[in-house]
Amino acid sequence: MLTLNLREIFKKRNRFKAHYFLDPKDINLPADVGEITNPVEVEVEIYREKGGYKFRLSIIGSVILECSRCLTVFEKDISQEWVIKLEKYKGGERVHLKPRDLEVSFYEDEESVNLEDIVREQILLSIPIKPLCSPECKPYINLEERVNNPFSILKKLSK
Repeated sequence: MLTLNLREIFKKRNRFKAHYFLDPKDINLPADVGEITNPVEVEVEIYREKGGYKFRLSIIGSVILECSRCLTVFEKDISQEWVIKLEKYKGGERVHLKPRDLEVSFYEDEESVNLEDIVREQILLSIPIKPLCSPECKPYINLEERVNNPFSILKKLSK
């Protein structure tokens, strides 16, 4: 687990910059979403701000997905940069969110911020709900043929 102690880091400096390679098992993507097979390169730059921290996060990597139309397995590039505001979670049973709160991540303990969780969240947000191998992708089953002969798909599978 890649944990950052922000309190210790910012005792001595105003900015923190680091470069990591995260193993696919450390990111632990849910199996029903996709699979990461190669290490993901992460560059993080953190600044202290009023009320929290500002993360500049650069991720380079790819994820294996299944096309929602043709069911082909394909690799999608997830390389992207994000700016994330990280603020202390104030607790309480009821939380009233404001529109700006949707752009903020929260931490409970300043001494143990898990970078893998932040990276996993950004990767999950970058994966489309219905992934397509290409914009021109054709559906796997010819709908007209399926309506006329519901067992036609079995004939294709047996080949």
